[in-house]
Amino acid sequence: MMRALLVHNENAGTDPVPRAEIEQVLRHAHIEPVYCAHGDDDLAAALARPCDLVIAAGGDGTVADVVSALEQIDRPIGILPLGGSNNIAQALGVNGDWRTIPSRWAVDRWVRLDRCEADGPWGRKAFVEAVGSGVLTDAVDEAEDDPATPEEKQRNGRAAFRKALSMADPFNYEIETEQWALKGECLMVEVMNIPFVGSRLALATGSEPGDGLFDIVLVTPDDRSTLLAWAEEPDNAPCPIQPRRAPWVRLGVRDRPFRLDDRSPNEHLSGVVEIVIRPEWVKILTPSEARS
Repeated sequence: MMRALLVHNENAGTDPVPRAEIEQVLRHAHIEPVYCAHGDDDLAAALARPCDLVIAAGGDGTVADVVSALEQIDRPIGILPLGGSNNIAQALGVNGDWRTIPSRWAVDRWVRLDRCEADGPWGRKAFVEAVGSGVLTDAVDEAEDDPATPEEKQRNGRAAFRKALSMADPFNYEIETEQWALKGECLMVEVMNIPFVGSRLALATGSEPGDGLFDIVLVTPDDRSTLLAWAEEPDNAPCPIQPRRAPWVRLGVRDRPFRLDDRSPNEHLSGVVEIVIRPEWVKILTPSEARS
């Protein structure tokens, strides 16, 4: 029987899953869990304990914290997607009923996930999904609270994105990368490590979470109507904004709120943010196809 550290967010999702249910499913899959309550217990100390794998049971915030804090990177990470958007899990092919996932894990079947850092006016912070400023950051504050279901949460988030996009004022940006530089006015800039962000919006179609490259999605005022049309039914077609790719990014804005993953370090900041991919990536277990 494998021994696993179970990092569980007991408040994840609109219908949180209790600890006992997760532990029962894991033991049925011949995995013995050692429990760590995300947000309450010492995550760094828990991750330092010997185990065969680490399990992140929660939403994107739980997964990102586990991915960012893990030092023993030879240990694979299994994701049980219990949150609302589950962007990281979706990007890595981990989807479906979480109860079926543990029995379909194998420690030698995994994909690479890059880990990232943003060094800015707030200091140096880790992230997994994206760093951004503009429309998507504004939309986080617009979304209605306490949705009844994951589907309702997604609808609310996407409606807030469309509203913010329709009302956004342009702001000045500067971007520098290894091979190119841009500056001007935009409505949104996102430096993305995975294809999805926000309410599972695939802004960077084709992004590979382990390729050592960022996808930079830049939305200018001229792009507003095109992106609004796409955002009405974003699951039915690729995003019309073609991302640019780079291994590192230097992003500058003035008096704007930044967002790292789904968190804002401060309300408004001016300055330059250095965004890099950390040299050590992690292994994410990919479940085999479910048996019919």
